[in-house]
Amino acid sequence: MQSNLFDDLKSLKEKMNQDEHNNKEKLLEEQKKEKEKKLHEQFEKFMQNSGVKKLH
Repeated sequence: MQSNLFDDLKSLKEKMNQDEHNNKEKLLEEQKKEKEKKLHEQFEKFMQNSGVKKLH
């Protein structure tokens, strides 16, 4: 009985750690996409302000 409870707690802890890891990865991915979006917008503004015509 006691070892069962321990195993359940252990698996629950592992699952929580995995969830936390997944959440961190999602957060990092979202931050990366946001940075790329901002960089792209800044680049677009720079291109417009510098008077350079689009290459495509």
